[in-house]
Amino acid sequence: MLKQVQQMVIFHALNKQQSFTRAAQLLDISRPQVSKQIQQLEARLGVQLVQRTTRSFALTEAGLRFARHCASIVDEINEAESELLTDPDTLQGALRVGVAQSFALNHIGPYISEFHEQYPLLDLEMSLFDHKVDLIAEQLDLWIGMMDAPPEGFVARHLTDCRFVLAASPAYLAKYGVPYQPQDLTEHNCITYHSRERKDDTWSFRRGEQTQKVKVRGNYRVDSADAIRDATLSGNGIGYLATYLLNNEFREGRLIRLMPDWELSQHLPLYAIYPRHKFLPLKVKVFIDFVRGHIGEPAIWDRTLF
Repeated sequence: MLKQVQQMVIFHALNKQQSFTRAAQLLDISRPQVSKQIQQLEARLGVQLVQRTTRSFALTEAGLRFARHCASIVDEINEAESELLTDPDTLQGALRVGVAQSFALNHIGPYISEFHEQYPLLDLEMSLFDHKVDLIAEQLDLWIGMMDAPPEGFVARHLTDCRFVLAASPAYLAKYGVPYQPQDLTEHNCITYHSRERKDDTWSFRRGEQTQKVKVRGNYRVDSADAIRDATLSGNGIGYLATYLLNNEFREGRLIRLMPDWELSQHLPLYAIYPRHKFLPLKVKVFIDFVRGHIGEPAIWDRTLF
């Protein structure tokens, strides 16, 4: 196995340098050693990988296919060493992160001091917004956001799925009554999310094979998930609430869950999105791991909701 890996590394260097001499210089071995290892590799595989003349160098079709595998092996080796040789205790510089505002306020902001205790030399610059962003134009290292589909051309790591519940305050229900079926919501004041990119005024429900969509309306539309939760708590209306916004409201009786036999079919995946790199920058990796550690699996807020 060791001999195989060594020959693959040499073949990768040869392909990259397009020269036996330059490959030898890169690897700090002699040119005859490079030639000998390639010959032994071809003999072991029983296939010609390199076409050689005194003036030209080219890979055969088999050589081109094999080169892709060699490149992957070398990349894995380099990435493994990069992670180990970079000491997190000395990790420094600026990390620019964009985060969905409501998620950041509830599940990242409260733990920033803990992050800096682990990485004291790393400067964190965090921008909070709920709109879609251009990571390159805004010079972000990382974007943590909720979306149906991540943008093309970037790496997207799925962190969790955001679930929803229907809720109202005891004061609202005492005054206006309890809706028992989705269609009953047409007679109630519903608080809706309304932004330049999304208008959530059609609420979806599922019970077994049965599905319903209800067009709702109300006197309060807002582009903040936190504001919807706060207005629901204050008795302004019925809220279609993301569970990550909630803590002890149901257990303490400040909110009442409505229609528990109906599943709210809307869900929003939470992604960590970053530009494609040959090697993931360690500062980006440690922040993703930090956030993922606080979320847990399943998400901590869903484990303690009711």
